[in-house]
Amino acid sequence: MERFDGARLFTSLLAWLTALSRWGRRWLLTAGLQRQLLAMVLVTLLVGVVTLWGGIGKGDRPLVPLSPVFVALWVAGGLAAMGAAWQAKFHRLAALMLSGTAGAVCCVTFIWFSAPDLALTQLTVEVVTTLLILLGLRWLPPREPARGVYDAHTRRLARGRRARDFIVAVSAGGGMALLSYAVMTRELPERTSFFLENSLSGGGGRNVVNVMLVDFRGFDTFGEGVVLCLVALTVYALLRRFRPASEVMALPPQQQALPEDLQTDLVNPRLARDTAVGYLMVPAVLVRLFLPVSGVVAAFFFLRGHNAPGGGFVAGLVMSVGFLLQYLVSGTEWVEQRLHLAPRTQLGVGLLFVLGTAAGAFVVGYPLLTSHTFHLSVPVLGELHIASALFFDVGVFCLVLGSTLLILVALAHQSIRAHRASGGD
Repeated sequence: MERFDGARLFTSLLAWLTALSRWGRRWLLTAGLQRQLLAMVLVTLLVGVVTLWGGIGKGDRPLVPLSPVFVALWVAGGLAAMGAAWQAKFHRLAALMLSGTAGAVCCVTFIWFSAPDLALTQLTVEVVTTLLILLGLRWLPPREPARGVYDAHTRRLARGRRARDFIVAVSAGGGMALLSYAVMTRELPERTSFFLENSLSGGGGRNVVNVMLVDFRGFDTFGEGVVLCLVALTVYALLRRFRPASEVMALPPQQQALPEDLQTDLVNPRLARDTAVGYLMVPAVLVRLFLPVSGVVAAFFFLRGHNAPGGGFVAGLVMSVGFLLQYLVSGTEWVEQRLHLAPRTQLGVGLLFVLGTAAGAFVVGYPLLTSHTFHLSVPVLGELHIASALFFDVGVFCLVLGSTLLILVALAHQSIRAHRASGGD
């Protein structure tokens, strides 16, 4: 009867649970993020499998004819996505180009399904993220093929890890495809959406997507803006303490082979006082002309966003592209000597606009984020209809522009540090 003693069973169970928790902590809390991300994805897949265990049934919505052009488009996008995953470890620039191709396919898909707002946002996000990643690739350590021991055991582990990741990726992608098919093959409960009915009368705009973001779902957008600020500040803080690896801070062999008394910008554009007079003359002139054009286009998208595709988010990204190109072609020092960007100030102004617009309704006794439309009669312009969501969109514009520029400045300053570490003037 001693083997069934309650105290001993409790102690044994507690010891087993303690050992299990220690194993889980050692397995998850590692220096790398791979296991933690894998655990998150597996838990998400498990929840999806349990939820859909009984099946999704068959939808009653009539299917549209399948277009061969659309199939070919998605085949190209799928191949580009798989190629990006395959080349991510071996050729980063090729992986970036292939991922951009997959993003362009997504953009065309949004246009195909009559979602111009999403297509415009996807296009600008692809351009900005591609340029920022391109700037970041410069500071990644080079791949060393001869590093490590590649024996039979290592190859077996690598094949097992790749097979595991392939199964997880196919399961996640197949699950999302299945859910998308289930949604698109079913009739919605209501024929006319609440947002379609109340976008103009309740939000003062004809663009339902923009009215949803800055009016009906304004609280969600405010939270997303705060998260965007936190991400930008975190990236900036991390990169301020980041120092590039020694092998990427040294000058390339072509620049090291130059005589010290040779003054040329053909190999090292830092030797030029202005890139518009060297071998980068044509792109430098073009991007400087592009900056005011990007400002005009950003203003166009911003002002029409409440009634047509556009808005503060897209306008902020378009303006960010103009500044990104200046950094890429003219260099960090040249840009910051001539432009005072102040991204942290833009973040603060954006938060004040968003919070002020949201809480402004309290002044007249209405709930948080209650919108109002002002009808003004201007002598020259005539009748103007200005919604309070316009000022909320101004805050979104400042948040997007400030966040992008803060990350850009943090990345661009790495070139100055590397130049000083290499012994440059």
